[in-house]
Amino acid sequence: MPDLDHVIIGTAGHIDHGKSALVRALTGTDPDTLPEEKARGMTIELGFVFLDDPGYPKQVVFIDVPGHEKFVKTMAAGASNIDAALLVVAADEGIAVQTREHFDILRLLDVKLGLIALTKCDLVDEPRLTELTASVRHFVRGSFLAEAPILPVSALTGAGLPELKSALRAIGLRVGPRPDSGIFRMPIDRVFTMHGFGTVVAGTILAGAVRAGDRVAVYPEGLETRVRGLQVHGSKADHSSIGRRTALNLQDVAKEDLRRGQVAAAPGTLVPTARLDARLDVLASAPREIKHRDRVRLHVGTDEVMARLSIIGAQTVAPGASAAVQLVLERPTVALPGDRYVIRSFSPIVTIGGGRVLDASPEKHKRFSGGVLEGLEKLGGSSRDAVEQMAAQAGGRPQTVQDIARKLGRGEPEVAAAVSELVAGERFVTIPGDKPERYLHQSAYARLSDGLVAAVRDYFEKNPFRPAMPYSDLRASFLKEGDAPTLKLVLDALVAGGALIRKDAEIGLAGREVKADPVEAGLRSRIEGAFRAARFSAPLEDEVRTKLGLNPSAFNPVLAGLLRSGDLVRLAPKVIYHREAVDAARVAVSGLVERHGSVTIAELRDRLGLSRKYAQAMLEYFDKTGFTKRIEDRHVLVSRPGGQ
Repeated sequence: MPDLDHVIIGTAGHIDHGKSALVRALTGTDPDTLPEEKARGMTIELGFVFLDDPGYPKQVVFIDVPGHEKFVKTMAAGASNIDAALLVVAADEGIAVQTREHFDILRLLDVKLGLIALTKCDLVDEPRLTELTASVRHFVRGSFLAEAPILPVSALTGAGLPELKSALRAIGLRVGPRPDSGIFRMPIDRVFTMHGFGTVVAGTILAGAVRAGDRVAVYPEGLETRVRGLQVHGSKADHSSIGRRTALNLQDVAKEDLRRGQVAAAPGTLVPTARLDARLDVLASAPREIKHRDRVRLHVGTDEVMARLSIIGAQTVAPGASAAVQLVLERPTVALPGDRYVIRSFSPIVTIGGGRVLDASPEKHKRFSGGVLEGLEKLGGSSRDAVEQMAAQAGGRPQTVQDIARKLGRGEPEVAAAVSELVAGERFVTIPGDKPERYLHQSAYARLSDGLVAAVRDYFEKNPFRPAMPYSDLRASFLKEGDAPTLKLVLDALVAGGALIRKDAEIGLAGREVKADPVEAGLRSRIEGAFRAARFSAPLEDEVRTKLGLNPSAFNPVLAGLLRSGDLVRLAPKVIYHREAVDAARVAVSGLVERHGSVTIAELRDRLGLSRKYAQAMLEYFDKTGFTKRIEDRHVLVSRPGGQ
């Protein structure tokens, strides 16, 4: 079979209006339903048939949807991804209740093209056909079918079939390419088993492409599997792509784990959600206004799930009106912004509205917040507005072009162009060094910057006598909202701008004067005095703390401050001297070197009356700080006496 673009046409109308018979007459083939459905004798499942038309540059695919009122949910699943509609009205019966509901669903799904067939025209006379044509034209006024051809046909006699085929060809040529995110996604509308092959799922590919051997995931359950093989138009193929009816033979997945309503997609590209933000258009024919918290049946993609409607900014939505809503689902599903959906009332079951998904993974909203409504309007607006809003919603977590494209369900080139524009307009901040590049919304950057300064101020309010804030404390606070590269960007800018001061592993506030703490000053004096009095007999930290009767929580911070200020010097992990003892040892080393040309551990030990352990620690400290240098077992000066 040639690799032709598919034109998918859904046949809609009442069960008795001869849809299946018309498709059979057009194609010479019964709509391909599953064997168990054929046995029931009427269309209650989706049927598929291809119109072979030699010389025509596209492949026409008919989806024959159920016309029975009990199976409107199946009709919605079948119509969810069609390119055009063939609305069927029986000449001897006229517009039926189900015709009206099918037509409403087609409009809510934003189908753009179609035509109307008046079937069974052999059963009525010309005046009746004229009258019905006028009635149907009035019925579709103001809709996508307002200017569509209305063609009388007879599946029995063949009358009008050539004209209908010609009209279908004309529509097919008007169907343009679908927007493609480039990431494989296919809502599943059929699941079955084939002898010798195993489990098969079928649907219309909405984006990207798939090949035999690819790994795919089935959402919302997240079942990972491999494509063993695939078919397009009933023929084996090695790949398929956007807009094509495709059957995938899946490896190691049981039929019982699959159902209509799931989505086969590239692994890691969809996130199951229990909430959807959307724009809701209520049908003018809805029997009553929609109320906040109404329970409804949501049809999105090929899925049906119960949900509660949370109306943003209002308590009700009147027939014919629109509103922003959040759909709170009773079980997870998957969708992307831009997907069309339909809602039907819980009871009685009738179609009452639908619209477009704006955000497929939103937070719970404050219903009467103006900012929420403004954000939803941006998500439903231009590419630039949608990209900017999605980044703003990410807060302090920088996003790549791929991240934003996946969340919006848009192509990466489209998103990249919007990101470039937003960077140029200083609405986005680029995180340096990241590959791929990540971007932060300017409002989030400003909030993080202000928050960082506020965190430092808050620390000093709680610790007024501390000279600086440990960087580790600031980092721990920041990482609750941002990440390490973003912290570096924000902190570097604040230091460069003079708002904060950074020295080693501490952060200070510009212009801040440290208050003297009388209690801490007393502790400093006592602890410093203990080490000064010990002279060269360096005591252990715990010995000093115990002798002074202090808790670790009081002792340790003061000790750390004395070490930072240089009043105490840590020569080794368990060796601390007062700086006066270190200065005295430095003088002693200088004198020994002047007399002997160098000094050994034993010579310093004897000179100061130290243990060998402490003499070794002292000389290693002098080596590390550049005062001396070790040559074999001796140490020589590398700086003038008194230097360090």
